[in-house]
Amino acid sequence: MKYILPILLSLLIFIQSELKAVEAIIYNGTGSSAENKMIALTLAGIVNRDTPKLYLLNVYETWSYNQTDEKWRDIYAAEGGVNFSTITDINQLVQHFSSFLNGAITYDPALTYGNFSGQNFRWQAEVAAMIGGLTNCIPLPYTNTAINIQRPDSVWVADHFHGQDSIKVSAHLESAMHPWNNTELTQEQRYFLLLDWSLDNLLEHCNPRNFYLREITDWAVSQRMFQMNLAGTESLNFYSLSDEKAEKIERVMQYLKTSYPNEIFHGFGWMRPEGLTQWVSAWGGSFHETLLGNLSWHHIFPVDPDFEYERPAFVESGSQLLEEKHYVVFIGSEGDAGNWVAGFQAGAWHSATRGEIPLAWGFNLYMLDKFPFIGKYYYSTATPNDGFISVTTPLGFAYPDVFPAASLPDATEKTSALMEKFNISTVHAYKHYNGAGVSMYRGIEISNNYNFNKLGDFTAATNTDLTFVFDPSLQTQQPYTNFGGLLFNHVNDGTFYGDVRDLNTASDRIISKLLYKPRPSFLLAGYQRFRQDGTAVGASNPADVTLPRLKTIMETVLNHPTMGSQIEFVTPEKFTDLLRQKLGLVNSIPTNSNDKNQLKILYAADGQRILTLQTEKPQRVLVQIFDISGKKLDSFNHELASSSDFIVLPTSNYPGGVYLVSVNANGNVLNAKFIK
Repeated sequence: MKYILPILLSLLIFIQSELKAVEAIIYNGTGSSAENKMIALTLAGIVNRDTPKLYLLNVYETWSYNQTDEKWRDIYAAEGGVNFSTITDINQLVQHFSSFLNGAITYDPALTYGNFSGQNFRWQAEVAAMIGGLTNCIPLPYTNTAINIQRPDSVWVADHFHGQDSIKVSAHLESAMHPWNNTELTQEQRYFLLLDWSLDNLLEHCNPRNFYLREITDWAVSQRMFQMNLAGTESLNFYSLSDEKAEKIERVMQYLKTSYPNEIFHGFGWMRPEGLTQWVSAWGGSFHETLLGNLSWHHIFPVDPDFEYERPAFVESGSQLLEEKHYVVFIGSEGDAGNWVAGFQAGAWHSATRGEIPLAWGFNLYMLDKFPFIGKYYYSTATPNDGFISVTTPLGFAYPDVFPAASLPDATEKTSALMEKFNISTVHAYKHYNGAGVSMYRGIEISNNYNFNKLGDFTAATNTDLTFVFDPSLQTQQPYTNFGGLLFNHVNDGTFYGDVRDLNTASDRIISKLLYKPRPSFLLAGYQRFRQDGTAVGASNPADVTLPRLKTIMETVLNHPTMGSQIEFVTPEKFTDLLRQKLGLVNSIPTNSNDKNQLKILYAADGQRILTLQTEKPQRVLVQIFDISGKKLDSFNHELASSSDFIVLPTSNYPGGVYLVSVNANGNVLNAKFIK
């Protein structure tokens, strides 16, 4: 009884929170200074830990869709029942939430650093924000006199994770007493000294499951992550991430790995060079590209825990009719990246054309799990043509073929749970970063190719129905079942970020790939970046495609005078089911049936085809078998012993091909196809 009351009370609180409106503040940061935006995002991370209180507008918005904050604001108001009050003055915002704050961590706003050309961030401000997240303080330029808040000399950092004693640290990072304020040193040297101090003093009081790399956000603050802004000078050269930077990142990863040695940890932010996500995976981690704000809000917003993640495009295994067609799918890429997941797929989700054409939307399932209102929104608004696929793994931007052996059981269990929760069993996985093929980085092999046996074992262990891969060591547009799971490769054929500037050329490229293929065949026509309607496509973004432009490509293909009628564009759910049927990996093929008369064909393990019948009552039925040309091969009567019966079809002498079975049950004609 002592356990029931708290559960009922929690349930009552949740129900009440669902029924009544949520009162929250919007801070409109449009035109605000970088310093004020830093205050706002730190404040959001602090106050959004238990309930959603502060929403940020144009403080830290994803680059790929500049209406992300506005759209979510409107959705939360309309569908989440939020009543927003707007604050534009930063001092007013701080005063509104003053009861949550213990003061300010001051810093010198004039100090900046950049890892690569084009990057410039306030390094003292970011560390001040991290300390602020650990102490419930805002980061404040030491020159700021406008904001009325306490400026203590020192603050206590509590340990929310291990129960260690609190530690006292300076609250004035700009103080001349600190070694990182030696003006004879370079900005990089000074920042690194501050990071080393943070590693020595703060790391073991930070989140032992997650870390943050690159520009700090409200998400890093809310989860009390250790944050560092380190990156290589080049986007693809692994060695441009210096040993000095790498050692700091490895020290954090070692802390996470030691805290939970057999579990997958998670990194957030942005990895540059991106290929070093393999390095993170080799340490037992998964990465999530999340340079955007409001994740603390999305994480805590209440969602019905019993919400069923069902979508109209979902298909049961064996439920699709395999015909003599070319089945073609388009996948929207970047699904592993948070700015695409939280940013409405770069705005494409709001296209007026969505729902008119079948396609695959890529998602990071771990992010849908962490930010449940986002997941609920996508599932609630999806149409039958909105197919869903996981990218790069359900765990995020990670490589299960390089996970350490000790982490694999946890990775397998959590991957399976995510796929089951979100009813997604198709994945797109890629490696395409290492022009040298294979390199060693700090003792870790960075390869341009998967270890297919390890990948196949992982897909089989997680019950993944189909994994699309982009790998130059396999033939393109070919399925592979010899590695454990089902893989389907596409590579070096213009289908991975292919140039779609000329719509006719893109359409012709699809036709040319299908011209001489025997049917049924399967084609991944494009792994493209979907963008919002009206996005200009040119030399700088040749792989971007809007849904209206994609619809034109599809219509051009379907109107081809000789090939069009043979082609069907499909969702990944249908593509997966039909491909598995063709390969004999699915037990049944659907039929035209009604409630009282049903017909299915099962594939027996020994290769035989078993005809199963269900009729309104026991009766005599006529069974006929035709080849694809319509030639009758067999005809016989069968007496049903009951309303449900089965027949072993006499197909042992049939050559390979597609066959039609027709059953006349008391005037009702049922048909089914099978492939041998």
